Amino acid sequence: MGKRSKPALSRRNRLMELNILAYLSAMLGVFPLFFLHQYEKIGTLKYTLFFYSSTIFLGITILLVTLKIIAVLTGRMSHPNIVTAGGRSFYALKLSFADKVMLFYGACVLLSFLFSDFKEFALKGADGWQMGLCAQLIFLGLYFVLSRYRTCTKVVMVTHFISSGLVFLLGILHRFDVDPVGMYPGLTVLQKKEFLSTLGQATWYSSYVCTVFSLGIMVFYFAKKAYIRLGAAVYAVLAFGTLVTQNSDSAFVAIAGVLLILGYFSLGSPERLVRFWQLMALIWGTFGSMGLLQRIFVERMIPLDSLSLFFSQSICTWICFAVSVLICLLLERSSADKLETLLPFLKILYRIMLVILALSLLGLVIFIYLNTKGYLLQRFGYQSANTYLYFNHQWGNNRGSSWMLAWQQFKELPLIHKLFGVGPDSFSAHLYSMEETREYLRALWGNLTLTNAHNEYLNHLICYGVAGLLAWLGVLVGGILYFYKKAADKPWLIGFVLCIAAYGCHNFFCYQQVCCTPFLFIFMGLGEGLTKWGKSPTIIRNGKNKGKSKV
Repeated sequence: MGKRSKPALSRRNRLMELNILAYLSAMLGVFPLFFLHQYEKIGTLKYTLFFYSSTIFLGITILLVTLKIIAVLTGRMSHPNIVTAGGRSFYALKLSFADKVMLFYGACVLLSFLFSDFKEFALKGADGWQMGLCAQLIFLGLYFVLSRYRTCTKVVMVTHFISSGLVFLLGILHRFDVDPVGMYPGLTVLQKKEFLSTLGQATWYSSYVCTVFSLGIMVFYFAKKAYIRLGAAVYAVLAFGTLVTQNSDSAFVAIAGVLLILGYFSLGSPERLVRFWQLMALIWGTFGSMGLLQRIFVERMIPLDSLSLFFSQSICTWICFAVSVLICLLLERSSADKLETLLPFLKILYRIMLVILALSLLGLVIFIYLNTKGYLLQRFGYQSANTYLYFNHQWGNNRGSSWMLAWQQFKELPLIHKLFGVGPDSFSAHLYSMEETREYLRALWGNLTLTNAHNEYLNHLICYGVAGLLAWLGVLVGGILYFYKKAADKPWLIGFVLCIAAYGCHNFFCYQQVCCTPFLFIFMGLGEGLTKWGKSPTIIRNGKNKGKSKV
């Protein structure tokens, strides 16, 4: 009997491996490149692919786990988490910090739905976004399944890099009006500025790039083999090339967040410090190279906003590139022992720089407030009309109006909704349910519907309340701190820290949607799965890969 059961159990494990591999191939490989009729309803098509592939994946997972539970209960197999005490058997569920904040977030989502006045709407969410209860439960399910297995394998990572790299390449080509896949026929120049690659709207594209590119940076940063580093360098060039040309200011905030964290992490060893400055040289060199291409092919270039043009065409970019190369040369010619003694001093300087940066940001916020309120004009006879320094309804491509409205709506919510929100993805349902607000929005946006606050944190404050916002900050900030701590023993986990940081920084000016948020939960699941394994992903290890990689 026992001998006959072993093949069945082995087949179940293999089925789970294939189930996970098939799903990750669909999401990391097929999803980014998937489209049918140019940009027509591309967001809905992407969500449909995500929803059905995810529900099938989770359904098969539940079936396989159920069969495994039955096998354990009937004594056909043992389980490491089953403990016996006082003659009774118990399942000892081991939860990490990341698991706990995910459960807290899930509880807040459910409470938000239960207390919502728009349950039918909150179940699926706003049309076109569909980030309602169903999507949130799928996100959580993906995290908990993927975090229980070693899913970050060589096959998975290579699939991700090839697919996302092609998306980045197409994004760069589109900015020079080169369209090899036929997405642009019939579009005006203005529409081409707003849509690119196979992700659709520029903001959605920017969200995707900022969420996924950091794993490629991790490979460039850690890989030992020359050919793998070269491949990762090509990927990084494509990533930074599209980031500087995709025309979303929030992407530069994401890059800054990534570099601040990676810079401090790099002070842990001389080798990391050299790799960091090699990356800096690569970034500035890529930015400047895109600027040269823009000047050479100026007649083909899609018009970009001032910040993107500054980072690509400014002389400051080439100065930063020259400084980065010089620092690289100095570090590479210095002995490891000398750099080791220098690291504590550099850490102190870095912390001082962070304090100065924090004070500068605080000063900037105060300046914007005083400038907007007219206090500077009254006191000093000065007022800046700069679009970044004067906060009004038009600030940040009309984000000012959305932020003001969101904060005003939160202040007017009943206590229960202040705590748990108005319902998952129910921002628009709540706003348009009130006649006065509805008329205001129609005057401001016409027939268009304001579906969210264009700031994920304000949006969570409305949809999930204070409790939900704290839970989401726990997912992001807690995830960064959790994986950063784990990176002390397993340094490659810093790639997942950067993923979370880039997402969190970018979405200060953006929102949850199907082209970015599923990838955040998938990558956090992959990262948590790696914390349970002693070896780094095979793609960044030196030497031959012995044995067969397991999912």
